[in-house]
Amino acid sequence: MGKAPEESEPRVMVGLYDLAVWFMKHTNRFPKNWRVTLGDRIDNTLVDMLCLVHRARVRSDKLDLLHRANEELDILRMLSRLCLEMGCLEGRQREYVARQIDEIGRQIGSWIRHLKMKQ
Repeated sequence: MGKAPEESEPRVMVGLYDLAVWFMKHTNRFPKNWRVTLGDRIDNTLVDMLCLVHRARVRSDKLDLLHRANEELDILRMLSRLCLEMGCLEGRQREYVARQIDEIGRQIGSWIRHLKMKQ
């Protein structure tokens, strides 16, 4: 099993990692006709977001990276709604995903506001 983010990492990184693990386990169980199109797209979006947030932690161009992560989060939000419509997620699962996405969005937004105040 992979290594989870450490406690010293920002909450947004931990929340995003947890959502990625949960969602990627579920995309593997999507109906065959949606596993490649929706499942792979969701998996790639989550991995891209993890990379963007990690880079934002260590690089100086944080704002650009966080804005890009926020855009990917909006795409993930739309894809999760589509999963519900296509029968890939049940209502409770979609509610869980929506809550996690909202929390991650608040954390990214807070990070962006903090960086803008420092400028």
